[in-house]
Amino acid sequence: MAIQKTEGILLRRQDLRETSLILTFYTREFGKIKGIVRGVRGPRSACGGGNMEIFALDEVVFYERRRADIFTISQCDLVEFFAPVRESLDKLAYATYLIELIDSVTALGDKNVEAFELLLNSLKLLAGDCSTKRVARIFEIKLLHLLGLMPTLGECVSCAGTVDAGSRFSFRHGGLICKKCFPSDREARPILQGTVNFIEHIRSLSFERVSRVKVAAEVGHELERILRKFLDFHIERRLKTVQFLKVIEK
Repeated sequence: MAIQKTEGILLRRQDLRETSLILTFYTREFGKIKGIVRGVRGPRSACGGGNMEIFALDEVVFYERRRADIFTISQCDLVEFFAPVRESLDKLAYATYLIELIDSVTALGDKNVEAFELLLNSLKLLAGDCSTKRVARIFEIKLLHLLGLMPTLGECVSCAGTVDAGSRFSFRHGGLICKKCFPSDREARPILQGTVNFIEHIRSLSFERVSRVKVAAEVGHELERILRKFLDFHIERRLKTVQFLKVIEK
């Protein structure tokens, strides 16, 4: 068994027997990993306090076992707790949404350093003064791009023809469809050109620059509806936090 050390953001924790936990981290060097930490309620716990809080950034030491999906975690040291996020229900809900989303679209062991940095930087933004909704939209667009799930916006996703302001967004096909392809998806919906431009703009800019980008209210509302429905259509499971966000935003 190889001993590995990495930084990881805690995505999920599950009780295992009376004294152990199964922890799922999204890590810088190894992607998503799952490991058992034993004796967490005992006096010699390897993890404790803020280390086991969801979306905390930890330095994790684990034993990597071949042909095994669950490793053994021997040490877990807290790096960043993101305390300001935990002091606001709105920020806490959105942070939980970010980690549930990345958990749902990534597989164990698929390394993606850029996705890790995106999650970490998004949590840092939430801990500051940035709008929670803006952070969520930036995260969604950037994550879709990094994972190769980005909707097609530069041409018709159905026929590769030219798209214009009269094109519609097809959730079924995964992008814009031109007028002649409307019959292929009667449920495709109109979309503002400003929304298309915003998605493309965010996709192409560095994270440091997108955090300062403003969005018109009309575009922001449409963007939220489209991205949430697109994610619902293309990921395997419904996210529990989406329903909670709807409740607190009423």
